Amino acid sequence: MSLELMNAISKALSEGYQIDGEAFKLISGLPPGTDVELLVKNAIRKKSGGSDKVIRKADIEQVTPQELLAVQEPVLRVSGEAGEIEVVSDPTDQIAPAEADIGFKKLFQDRYWRLLGIARRRPDSRNISNIESMKGQKVDKMKVAGLLSSRNSKHGNIELIIDDPTGSARILCNEEFANIAVRIPLDSFVVAELSGGKGGQIYATSLTVPDVPSRKATTSSHRGYAVLLSDLHIGSKMFLEDDFRRFIMWLNGKLGDIDIVSRVKYVVIAGDVIDGIGVYPGQEYQLSERNLKKQYSLAAQMISEIPKHIKVLVSPGNHDPVRQALPQPAISIDIAEELYGLANVKNVGNPSYVKLDGVNFLVYHGRSLDDIIATVPNLSYDRPAAAMQVLLKARHLAPMYGKRTALSPELRDMLVIDPVPDVFHSGHVHAIDVLDYRGTLVINSGTFQAQTPFQANMGMEPTCSIVPIVDLSTLEVLKRSFTKQVFGPGS
Repeated sequence: MSLELMNAISKALSEGYQIDGEAFKLISGLPPGTDVELLVKNAIRKKSGGSDKVIRKADIEQVTPQELLAVQEPVLRVSGEAGEIEVVSDPTDQIAPAEADIGFKKLFQDRYWRLLGIARRRPDSRNISNIESMKGQKVDKMKVAGLLSSRNSKHGNIELIIDDPTGSARILCNEEFANIAVRIPLDSFVVAELSGGKGGQIYATSLTVPDVPSRKATTSSHRGYAVLLSDLHIGSKMFLEDDFRRFIMWLNGKLGDIDIVSRVKYVVIAGDVIDGIGVYPGQEYQLSERNLKKQYSLAAQMISEIPKHIKVLVSPGNHDPVRQALPQPAISIDIAEELYGLANVKNVGNPSYVKLDGVNFLVYHGRSLDDIIATVPNLSYDRPAAAMQVLLKARHLAPMYGKRTALSPELRDMLVIDPVPDVFHSGHVHAIDVLDYRGTLVINSGTFQAQTPFQANMGMEPTCSIVPIVDLSTLEVLKRSFTKQVFGPGS
């Protein structure tokens, strides 16, 4: 976007006016050198004194010389081949919860065996014994593995209890390993190398989690971009509609940045498309629309303005009207019929694996980040990628049972992270953050919702209207801001 156009928009906003889409399309297509700021000033002058605070196409036409109106606006030309979303794994059709007592037993058994298989891929974790085999044996250098069921301080040390299908083991971690022990989420899989002490006490001489191997991520053979979003919260009074419409205009090539925009092939929305209803007490007073179907109708109307060559992936979050227990199925067509009517939109469950130009994305809303940030030392809501890294190390998206994140008693644990993704994309905590961990690009994508009263009470400052954009050929991340104060690279 040119400086002149930015100044013109800023002038309109400072005077309390908005420029509608058709008017913006007209002024952004005028020849270089046109004093668009003067045109907007003249349009405002003509409308001054009236109650209409929207500058429309007709208002601009009235103050623009006819020879300029005759100039045709350039057409956005798409670079590269059209994209297709390949769904690798979607829980929607696999969800089949059992009765709680049987289901949770099967769930954790499946978790144990799958994570044991992952751990045994590590050269240092192949010779793992079961806990029962410890009885009557010298445990020095023996390795056992299980799910971490308990962690307590004991005489300045940390005592862990880990369970496998054969029994439980109490393991003491001295100061050397205490810092590692307190950073492992409860119910995670852990491998411990043991040594014996006085009175039959067992000590850890090493602690490891399944983790992801260092690797080179798969990238696309040609340059194309995926735009990562989450937490739109359409229907909330705090939904930043003007910012989101600027984002849509940008995708349509109306805010410049054509070299990037012409190569955008995907938009991925990782949950909380709408604000929902009844998610928390008193939410109804913070809604601009109190009907679920109408919230999705508004969402579909805006998403329909995304160019049709761009494929849009939508998965649910905790504000969308699907079951709260993980994994979640895709948003129902009964509630979001108009969203399903868009040919370039694909709805999937949470979490899902998808390939975009061959790059493997793990898309997960991120509900369990609340539990991780609350219990693992030195984590915070303003740096969620560090909490996502903890999940990658655990090779599980929601290891902790009985906290804020509800789990469904499935016969198969669909939250185990396998395979290792090239890109791990989450949202939920409304803060943009990016890091590279052992070759996996970790991204939390921020929000299009202004700070809520709950966030203000918690001291949480959301990252609003700044969008991460991934170059699929390099996995480099660009950012663009769509706030009214800033158009262009985000912080």
